Amino acid sequence: MSKKAIVLQTTLELITKQGINATSLSQIIKESGVANGTVYHHFKNKEEIITELYLMLTQDFGTVVMRNTPENDIKKQFTVMWLNLFYYFVNNPLAFIFSEQIARSPEIPQSLKDKARQYYGDIESYFKRGVKEKVFKSYNTLVMEELFFGNVVSLVKIHENEQVKLQEKHINQAIEISWRGFLKDQTII
Repeated sequence: MSKKAIVLQTTLELITKQGINATSLSQIIKESGVANGTVYHHFKNKEEIITELYLMLTQDFGTVVMRNTPENDIKKQFTVMWLNLFYYFVNNPLAFIFSEQIARSPEIPQSLKDKARQYYGDIESYFKRGVKEKVFKSYNTLVMEELFFGNVVSLVKIHENEQVKLQEKHINQAIEISWRGFLKDQTII
């Protein structure tokens, strides 16, 4: 792992444990074990580290969601997208915590959130296609993306809190409930 990657990973671990404000640059340097000069070679300050981390994880989310999605079947694509995000969060708990606690916080400036939207272009296109093909209700695509994301996050929280011993049938039920919420005509399956 490169020194830059170590700094980013350490920052991720620290801010998911204690938040952005409680994490100082000196703590990042100390915990990462990377020399001051090396850190400053890659980043000017803590904000630059957080910006790169935020953009990196946002790009990762956008890429992961769309991985291996079949192009011609909108429902199968929905299912694959849903499962991709669910298992990504289950297998990457720090990314999940980051997305819940940090990425949605007011500590991340709106300009950075706007810049990160570029990584969700394929997801946005998917929902626009569903609306255009009259499979989905004609809602704002940003609202649709957030509701999709929220449905997945809710099931990840159940998994993390072990409120229910999730089985494949529970995951499939959650996908079906989510899918039906977007449908224009409830008889389409």
